Amino acid sequence: MDFYLVWFDDDRKKSTEFKLQEAVEAYERRFHKHPNVILVNEQDRIETTSSVRLRPLSYIRPSNFYVGFEDAA
Repeated sequence: MDFYLVWFDDDRKKSTEFKLQEAVEAYERRFHKHPNVILVNEQDRIETTSSVRLRPLSYIRPSNFYVGFEDAA
């Protein structure tokens, strides 16, 4: 089963990496588990060394981050 926390942050003063870090922390506080994927808009895609995989999708709105845990199928 896949669970997602929707995180919205359109603050232009913050870097995308910082926004993603805040979103991961919010997910961990809420679900007491480390996420393994974040669905992002294609324009929010960045290169990161995080263990969380970024999946850019055209239908995700900019500045919206779907942080989640996806079970291996």
